[in-house]
Amino acid sequence: MSLSRDQKTFLESSFADRVNFNPIERKLYGHDIAAMPNLIKPLVGDTTPDGVVQPRSEEELIALVRWAAEHNIPLTPRGKASSGYGGAIPVKQGVVVDFYRMKEVKWLDKEARTVTVEPGITWEQLDEVIKPQGFTLRLYPTSYPSSTAGGWLAQGGAGIGSYEYGYFKENVVSARVVLPSGQVREFSGKDLDLVADADHHRLK
Repeated sequence: MSLSRDQKTFLESSFADRVNFNPIERKLYGHDIAAMPNLIKPLVGDTTPDGVVQPRSEEELIALVRWAAEHNIPLTPRGKASSGYGGAIPVKQGVVVDFYRMKEVKWLDKEARTVTVEPGITWEQLDEVIKPQGFTLRLYPTSYPSSTAGGWLAQGGAGIGSYEYGYFKENVVSARVVLPSGQVREFSGKDLDLVADADHHRLK
């Protein structure tokens, strides 16, 4: 079901130039870095989202999630879509939430050697920020230049440095997550298994 005029108006009033309904650009958000196998395409169907939004704060994200839940509109979070495994493909169409504008380093704790970041920052961007402070990442994905912290939160797995430091979730202090209800929950310890990995990362 496509977005109604009223629903588009809400998104336009909420996100201004950070919402996109252009059919060509929406099509670009219908796939990730890899081409979908021809055998799978008929089963998945049309993956072109009805719209794309770029929140720039947690507050905007919460409002968007609550609105989408109220109107039964599917949301698909997207970092850089560099995984190639279909995790960022909007198989139910709806709205893609592009975290491009949420890429700040929120806090660097030099004593604890931890850093807190927003989900849209790439590992390369993060490394560039912390290196002048005398730090570097001790674990990161092979797609370091283009993969985001939030993307690895969603995909999980091992990467450069895993031989010495283990999987990403073993290096995570906590993950602050907006749930489908619009509530915010912080995951830590064993609860991190529920979200795989996160964006609060130990430094070397």
